[in-house]
Parts: sequence; structure tokens; C-alpha cells
Amino acid sequence: MKYSALKRGVGFMRCLKNFWHDRVAMAATEFALILPVMTILFFGMLEGSDALTIKRRISHAANTLSDLAAQSTELSPTEIDDLFTGIEQILQPNGQSTLTYTLISVIRDPNGNAIVHWSRNNAGIEPLQRGVTYTNIDDDTLLNDQTSLIVVEMNYQYKSSLTHQIFKAPLTFSENVKRWPRQTTRVQLCDPAPTNCTT
Repeated sequence: MKYSALKRGVGFMRCLKNFWHDRVAMAATEFALILPVMTILFFGMLEGSDALTIKRRISHAANTLSDLAAQSTELSPTEIDDLFTGIEQILQPNGQSTLTYTLISVIRDPNGNAIVHWSRNNAGIEPLQRGVTYTNIDDDTLLNDQTSLIVVEMNYQYKSSLTHQIFKAPLTFSENVKRWPRQTTRVQLCDPAPTNCTT
């Protein structure tokens, strides 16, 4: 009798031990299956959050540049470069080697076409020649014969500075912001000599 009870007790302990080992093995299997998914979610949230932050900064920088330029009556190349320097501070501490942006004044010619009044980019050159057709205006009613339109085109190639696990290829963020001049009908680009301005 006592032997039978002892045998049953040993059998119960053995079953309990086997059950415990089975549970450990099952937990390890579940962990192995879930780990890749959790890793992708973690890095995806991390890199996605960083990308959204950069996109917001690009949008803020483009809107600020267009707004500051639209508040002027005339700008010199030096003043535009100063605006560019201030705008680049918004994007710190992110690298700016892939950042390109252009400040453009667009007017309407006698035929009703949108043309470049003047332009300048962050490389310090005139990327669009005066008088060439400007095609990045969706609504023709934004322009009339007397006024100009300040346009900022900004492009940034984002590459994650964190892990490069999810966004392996660079993402391109683009902004095209338009503003009407606030204090004049047309913002003029003037050389250091005040008499040499656009018309």
C-alpha cells in the first residue's frame, strides 16, 4: 500500500516535471517566433519617428523661408544667403549634405504665362534663368499682371542615422511652398548697387 502510494507520488512528480519542461520549451518556441516581429516593430517605430521629425523640420524650414522672403520689398544676394543660413539652423543637428532648396520669384508675362522673375539656391547660383517658363504652379489665378509669387522648392534625401534596418534606401522629402509678397506687389532682387534691381 505504502509502495503503491509512493509510486503514485513519484509518477505525479515526474509528470509535473515533464509538464514544466514542456512549458519552458513552448515559451522558448513562442519567443523565437515573436522576436523577429517585435524587432521589426521596434526599429520601424524608431526610424519612422525619426523620419517624421525630419519631414516636419523640412516643412517648417520651407514655410519659414518663404514667409521671411515675402515680408521683404527687395533682397540682395547677401540677404538671401543670410536667410538660408538661418533656415539651415532649423534642420540641425541633422546632416544637410543632401539638402537642396531654391528661392524663386514668379511673375506673369504679357501672354499670361508664369515665368521666373529671379531665383537663387543654396549653392549661391541662379538655377532658373529669368524669363523661363515656370511650370510648378497648379493654379493660374495665384498670379496677375502686377504681382509676383514667392516660391520655395526644398528637397531632402533622408537616410536613417539610427539603424538602417527598416528604411534601407533614402527617402526623399519635398516641399513646394508659395507666398504672396506682403509689403509690395513684387519682391525685387537687387545687386549691392541699389539701382540694379529686377523689375
